[in-house]
Order: sequence, then structure tokens, then C-alpha cells
Amino acid sequence: MSDKIYDLMVIGGGPGGYSAAIAAAKEGASVLLFEGEHIGGTCLNVGCIPTKYLLDKAAAIEKVRDLVGKKIFRESGLYSFQKIQSGREAVVKKLVGGVEYLLKANKVDVVRGSASVKEAKKAECGGVCYEAENIIIATGSVPAAVPIPGVEHTINSTQALALEKLPKKLVVIGGGVIGMELASAFCSYGSEVTVIEVMPELYPAEGRKSVGYLQKELKKQGIRILCDTKVTAIEKEGASCQVSYEGAETGRIEADTVLMATGRKPNLTGIDTEKLGLELTPRKEIKVNEYMQTNIPGIYAIGDVIGGFQLAHAAYAEGEAAVAHILGRKEPVDLEALPRCIYTKPAFAATGISAEKAEEMGIRTAVGTFAYSGNGMALAEGEDGMVTVVMDLEKKTTLGVQIVGACGPEMIAFASLAVKEKLTLEQWEKLVVAHPSLSEMIKEAALDCFGKSIHGAVR
Repeated sequence: MSDKIYDLMVIGGGPGGYSAAIAAAKEGASVLLFEGEHIGGTCLNVGCIPTKYLLDKAAAIEKVRDLVGKKIFRESGLYSFQKIQSGREAVVKKLVGGVEYLLKANKVDVVRGSASVKEAKKAECGGVCYEAENIIIATGSVPAAVPIPGVEHTINSTQALALEKLPKKLVVIGGGVIGMELASAFCSYGSEVTVIEVMPELYPAEGRKSVGYLQKELKKQGIRILCDTKVTAIEKEGASCQVSYEGAETGRIEADTVLMATGRKPNLTGIDTEKLGLELTPRKEIKVNEYMQTNIPGIYAIGDVIGGFQLAHAAYAEGEAAVAHILGRKEPVDLEALPRCIYTKPAFAATGISAEKAEEMGIRTAVGTFAYSGNGMALAEGEDGMVTVVMDLEKKTTLGVQIVGACGPEMIAFASLAVKEKLTLEQWEKLVVAHPSLSEMIKEAALDCFGKSIHGAVR
């Protein structure tokens, strides 16, 4: 038995877990954090950050190619995939080290090991029992695979990030965020990429016009996208694989690497849900309320293990809500204006609801758009794209924003605030945005909802 009883134990050191631990410690709570693998979890080590490093270098390569095509650069030159991979490792190491420093500086005790939770207020690790008044489960998720004959010949996203050699022909099973981001990166590096997605279209929850534009641009980049199609078998033939598929299209395709990117599932390792009596959803996710409470008093859950958006910044917000409740404050999590980003080339970013969703809810909408081709900064930077703003036709308030194009994930923070505060047409009209900047396009698209855009196409 531990000789110290903590105010809080956090199970899992990913973004939600470590940020919740630090937030609680900053308010004077005694905190113990368990992490069985790497501080920073999937996001810092084998997810968000390393993927974005690969995508950033891919974008640079595409930029140089574009300038060569315009004869501004004479030649595109060569690049080293090995150097890119070593650079990725260096960035991950630096960020993980930074988080470890923050945990130590904020006096969060860290146990390097996987915790087992079988009853409230207690956790066991390495034969030692630890106690706390409250527990936050932040064990994240693991890659999910579909039962396809020959699935053993595939790699997951973690293995894809660690490839030492660039695939010549890459087949990606799954057109979700992970699949499309890696497809975009490897396409820019020179791989011949095919994405096979079982759903009739990519990202069905997002605005159809924006997604259609994104898909068109990805295909233009060189990615073959087969929607409404499923993989039926993967057969190994020498050093390569034959991938059979059927649906909207039927056939076989050769690949030297097959990436399984069919989403992620909750990681409940070490959490004895039956003995605890922990209530789960039909998808085997931990069920919580708006304060991140489970059905067991003193046990909270956040992040991928509860399903939902499965985004690091969602986990941050959920962790803040859980810590606030533990400390006696009722501050429910609010993800209504949560940014949703896909870091492909071009990037996609959205917040709030689409016009289609608004109409399902019985809201009459006004939809405005603005093309990158009408923006001075976008033209100077050689970028194409489109911004869409959805407003309530009667109330003239902002409901949602979608951006397809460069810096979309950066601009969406500005747009998220507009959605959260339900910015009105009058407020958009009075808002002054820096010129030249890409952010001007959000205001122009908002004004276009009611035919008031200054620089947009005349309707």
C-alpha cells in the first residue's frame, strides 16, 4: 500500500491525461500520473505531431515543385526521406522532453508503468497499490483493424510513420483523417497512392460542397480515391501484395505497402470495467456526462477512451471539465464550436455545423463562399482554396465555417470564436481584419451570406 493518498490519479499520459494532471497540480492538488509507454501518448509520439512533421516537409516539396513549374526555380532538387524521418524523431523527442519537464516542474508524481484499476480510489502498478480520492481514466485508443483475409500483411499508422524506405505503391484502407493525411504526405514524397473507403463519400458529417472540393483537389494531387468500395482480400506475392476490392469499382491493385487506417478503438487495458461496474456505450466506450463523470463516484474519463471526436484538443477540454468538477466547480465541457482539422494538401478545417446539418435541424440558412483566388495574400503565396460560412437566415448569426486550403487549421480558431459567440452579420461588418491576410476570406464569406462581400464575385 502506498504511504501517500493523492487527491487525483490520472491513468494515461497522453494530451488529455498530462494536461489534466498539470491543471490539477497548478490548483494545489496532489497528483499521480501513470504512463506505461511514452509521455505524450499517441498524439506526440505516433500521431498528431510526427504526422504533421511529415506533412510539413511534403508541403515544402510541393511548393518547390510549383515554383519550378512556374520557372521561378530552375529545378526541384533532391530530398532525403531518411533525414526527414530523423528530423521527425528529433521533434518528437523535444516535445516529449518538454512535457516531462512541465510535469516535474508542477510537482506531478509520475509512475512509468501501466496501472490496473479494479475499484474506486485505488490503482495498482508493479505490485504497489496507490490511492486517491479521484481517478481520471485517460487511456486513449489503439488502431482498429477490419477482419479482411490477409490483414496480417498490412501495417498500421504507427508503423507507417516509422518506415525507413518510401513505398513505391501504397494502398490505404480507410479514407478517414489518419488515412488521408498519410496518403497526402506519401503522395507528395512520390508514392503512387490509392485510398479505398467503404463509405459512399469522404467525411459525411461535413459540408458536402467543401468535401467535394477537397476530394477534387486530392485527386488532382495524384491520389486515387475509391469510395463506396471495400477491400475483400490481401494476398502476398513476393515482395508485394495484391489487394482485391469490390463495390462502386471492382478489381485488384498491386502495392508494396498496405496501410490499415480504419479508425481507432478505445484502449481499456488495465481498466476492469466489469469489476468496477463501469457503464460503457454500445461501442465499448466509457460513458460519461458533461462533467466527464462515469457512473462510479470519483471516477472520470476523458479523451479517446470515451469516443466522440477523438482529438487532442477535445481531450484537453474534457480534462479541464473533469478537473474543475473534482475541485468543486461545475463547468461542463462545451465542444459545440470545436475545430475539426485534416492536414492534407490542401488542408481542411471546420467548426460548428454544415448547411446540411442545419437544415436537418430545421434551421433556414444563408451560405456564403469566398475563393482563395480573390484574396491578395493567397495569390502572393500561390495558394488555392475555398472558405464557406453558414449563417442562420432569420437570426443572421454564425452557425459554421469550413475552410479548404492553406492555413485552414490556423484560421479556424478565429472562426470557432465566431461560431461560439454566434457572431451576427452586423458584427462581421464592423470587424476589422488585417490586410493582406488569409483571414480576410472568412469575413468576406460571412458577408457573402447576405450578398455584402466587397471582394467576392457578384451574385
